Amino acid sequence: MSESDKTNILFIFTDQHRLSGVGCYGPTPCRTPNIDRLAAEGVRFETAYTTCPVCSPARASVMTGCDTHGHGVMANTHEVGCRIHELTDGPDLLPRRLESAGYRNGYTGKWHLGGCRSDKFLNRPITTSLPKDVGFEGQNFPNHGDGGYMFEEYQNYLKERGLPYKKLLNEMKGTPGRGRYNILDTPVEGTVAYFLAEHTIAMIDRFREGKEPFFIWHNFWGPHEPYYVPQKYYDMYRDVEILEWPNFRWDKCDPNLPYQAKLHPYHDRIGWEEWAETIRHYYAFATLIDEQVGRIMDHLRKTGLLEKTLVVFSSDHGETLGSHGGMTDKGFNHFEEIQRIPFIARVPQSMGGNLPAAGTVMQEWVSLADVYPTFCDVAGASLDRPDAPAICRVHGRSLLPLLKGEKVEDWRDEIFVQFHGVNALAINMITCRAGDLKYGWNATNKDELYDLAKDPYETTNLIDDPAYAGKLEEMHKRMYNYMERVGYEARGRFKRDVLRIMEN
Repeated sequence: MSESDKTNILFIFTDQHRLSGVGCYGPTPCRTPNIDRLAAEGVRFETAYTTCPVCSPARASVMTGCDTHGHGVMANTHEVGCRIHELTDGPDLLPRRLESAGYRNGYTGKWHLGGCRSDKFLNRPITTSLPKDVGFEGQNFPNHGDGGYMFEEYQNYLKERGLPYKKLLNEMKGTPGRGRYNILDTPVEGTVAYFLAEHTIAMIDRFREGKEPFFIWHNFWGPHEPYYVPQKYYDMYRDVEILEWPNFRWDKCDPNLPYQAKLHPYHDRIGWEEWAETIRHYYAFATLIDEQVGRIMDHLRKTGLLEKTLVVFSSDHGETLGSHGGMTDKGFNHFEEIQRIPFIARVPQSMGGNLPAAGTVMQEWVSLADVYPTFCDVAGASLDRPDAPAICRVHGRSLLPLLKGEKVEDWRDEIFVQFHGVNALAINMITCRAGDLKYGWNATNKDELYDLAKDPYETTNLIDDPAYAGKLEEMHKRMYNYMERVGYEARGRFKRDVLRIMEN
């Protein structure tokens, strides 16, 4: 296949986007008509999971195709628990693989895979890793960025266009730990989300002038907090009733399990309406982002590139927003709110095959690690790592056969999610989901087991229920087999402590 015949790839990625913030994933007051249109024209995966419900590890899985332990970005970069703080360049990174297949790579927005100029633990200079260091053109923002508002490139964008930028509320509106929100005195053109969409639209125009196919990874800062939006977006939700999460009044919370680390310290004092107000601002931010997704998609249509471009929409992980008795942020639990992610693909006719009907919903288990082999497969790039040990082989699997309507008999029947810490706290946790059962291994702590058929909101831990002893044993076997398959380093500890098998 000549380079001119290859499919372009646009990967639109949001930050901390729970499923209730995407309209097509079920009943919700959140309005996302453009993302919903993407699903209506393409394929929506119902059971897609992050590799890790933390920003940096999830993004490193996209770049490497590895589960968290394999790429080494095991927590947010430059935090306790992370062993690779600056993503090292090399031929196996996604942009380098696509580059070798003739692609031009572009980057927009949040990075969070490096960029610190010094090691904050040892106070010594280090070699930074930014998008332009690993094969991308485009924006080059370091670290997390906290919404992108303070970067010079954005500030210059505002000045050049004469756009005002002022927050109308007191900065820390809302209880700390429950999400900063504010109303911006600026038109939509003055928001970071609009600024990022402008960059990607300009990059599309620049790339389409050349002969090479392109891969663009567009990263929004949001709807991760801070939730800053112009008034009109908040007004969409000002008077909307936000129903309580079914597990908000959770009376079976175990004070000794890891999820206590994310239970709000004032959870017993914060009423639902306070959470509901935070959620209104979160949904307003999601709607602002959705509008920018629509602008990018409209530009592909206008330029005639839509039917030459595979568009994938997803997120790094979800968000709690008061679920399970008042939890905040992400991490330290095995719950659906933070592990499941939106995953939608619009497949162009140019890719050929017996494409699924528009609006198809697929039930196959999908991992964020599948992005890497899928994009390599689309590009015709090699996946070979012949000398790699199990720990750093490609752990994901290409979705291309599913996207082209092929019947895949041996698709996975389980999914795994790792977690190793966040916010300067470290731990070792792995989730296994198979069918309606979810098993959570908490190293050095009591494990968890949930039956989502009977308990979809995961409120009852069945780990000590004798009626589930046989099913638990099966989940133990699945977990150990996974650890063996991917070279998980703590598998000996699991074998000893959980399976009760001592090595000779």
